[in-house]
Amino acid sequence: MEKKIIDYLDGKLGAEDQQELLNWLREEQGLAQFNQVKEAWWQAKRKSAKNISSDLSLSRLSNRLYEKQQLARSRKLASLYKYAAVFLLLLAIGSSVLLLVNRSPEIPLQFTEVNTEYGQVSSILLPDSSKVWINSGTSLVYNNHYGIDNRDVEVKGEAFFAVERNRGLPFKVDLGELRVEVTGTRFGVSNYDDSNSMHVVLEEGSVNVQSQTNQLLLQLNPEELALFDRRSMQLGKTKVNPDLYTSWKEGIIHIYNQPLSELVLKLEKRYNQRFEIDPEAGNIHLTFSIENESLAEVLSLIEKIASVKAVQKNEIIQIQYQPKK
Repeated sequence: MEKKIIDYLDGKLGAEDQQELLNWLREEQGLAQFNQVKEAWWQAKRKSAKNISSDLSLSRLSNRLYEKQQLARSRKLASLYKYAAVFLLLLAIGSSVLLLVNRSPEIPLQFTEVNTEYGQVSSILLPDSSKVWINSGTSLVYNNHYGIDNRDVEVKGEAFFAVERNRGLPFKVDLGELRVEVTGTRFGVSNYDDSNSMHVVLEEGSVNVQSQTNQLLLQLNPEELALFDRRSMQLGKTKVNPDLYTSWKEGIIHIYNQPLSELVLKLEKRYNQRFEIDPEAGNIHLTFSIENESLAEVLSLIEKIASVKAVQKNEIIQIQYQPKK
């Protein structure tokens, strides 16, 4: 495998062997060996370039001595040697620079997309051993350079990350309107398309919340949440209990003073059920938790604590506003 690494760095590795090398790099020991060979390769290139520069300096000195010896014989000839020496110097400098350029070819970008259907929660290990829990109705995308020259992922939906620490290769999450950058930490994100808000919540470590142009907007400390309102385009942070926002990965949904319209969106994803809700009912705020209850049990509880009635019509459940007398 060492020969293939060197051929790759020299730009001589074929497409089939490149793919084999890439698969091998996804293993922890493979990436470690690759970095060792790459460092040795660079050292050899630097040493080679240094030797060429030294040889060139000797050549320049020799030419100058020769010019002095021939000066009495012909000033015109000495001038020609001077220009020749300058030309050789420029040529050698160019050669040295070329030796230091990384001529390895770019591996074409390929993307892996992980989707979790409604009614499901899944988890995966990324190539760097970072773990991701993926909530219902969520897609996560990363490329085949992940763990080599980037740790970039894109999330549409909700996910929780336990990120392996690597200060030399930050972990980045693209959320559309916002980006998140960390080096190693535990945090959750939510940016469902059907929600008016998106959030980043931090359990451990620190998180930088950035704009799409990588401008730092705010930094989160443990037990803080960044909330972005898509309607007002306002971003703020507040102190929270992270468990209220991340317990879904254990199958628990905590509802804390949330409007019924937001709760219905969560029920759709958890139970794979379509809902319609009256505007008046959507503004009712509720607080309770869902663990192992069936959808029927949850709806029965909502009817008891709110002025609503759940009515099944074909494949849709309608949440109707019914003020209590």
